[in-house]
Amino acid sequence: MKRYLLASIAGLLLGGSAHAAPSYAVLSLVGDKLDVVTYQMATGSKLDANSHNALALPQDEFDLAALRAINRTLKTKVPGAQVALLAASRAEDFADQDRIFDGGRVALPAEIDAAVQREGAANLLLVTKHHGEARMRVMQGRIGSGRVEGLGFYLDGTTELEDHDTGKRAVGFIAPFVYVDVSLVDVATRSVVRRKTIMAGRTVGVYDSAQGVKAWDALSAADKVSTLTSMLVEELDAAVPDLVAPAAR
Repeated sequence: MKRYLLASIAGLLLGGSAHAAPSYAVLSLVGDKLDVVTYQMATGSKLDANSHNALALPQDEFDLAALRAINRTLKTKVPGAQVALLAASRAEDFADQDRIFDGGRVALPAEIDAAVQREGAANLLLVTKHHGEARMRVMQGRIGSGRVEGLGFYLDGTTELEDHDTGKRAVGFIAPFVYVDVSLVDVATRSVVRRKTIMAGRTVGVYDSAQGVKAWDALSAADKVSTLTSMLVEELDAAVPDLVAPAAR
């Protein structure tokens, strides 16, 4: 599906309502590419020796999933809310997202800012990439090194894991991760009212390593997409209600 920065089209696609003066505009800027991170043992003073490969996505299914999830939460938690769903159209809208935030205020790219103003939204729910330490969940805690960003997969071909139910040991793992910030922005003042940071990563062990299975192949292509999508939706379902609760506004 082609990317659009047009709330009326996005709203029709997702079942949202793009009224003349919605209470919320919603925009997700995390689905243009995946960060595929391969663990490399660090030496000396190098802080992050991992290799990073950007896997460009031809479709915007992750951003659409985020919009659907937030729209559903708003309809449930804010009865009568009017919602305009926005989708970015240009590659540059997804780049250097740190530039959007200046302290407690936001400076949106001109095209996005114009779309938000055109919708007359009082609030903006903005989903952006978070850059943070790799901490992937295992049974006894979290493991990982270096940093990851946005949506992607952390690959480790050497660390051993054990399935506590079966006792089976795995050599290496793949960890889908969701590292995003969700910000509630007052459109009139361009100030960040509240922000939730999501740092979620789940390990899937390579239990068939004797047959030469590599970390990347521990999940099929379909499972990679479905797992990452379900994680993103689950995390947004948990984060957004606190952002739009009366006490948070």
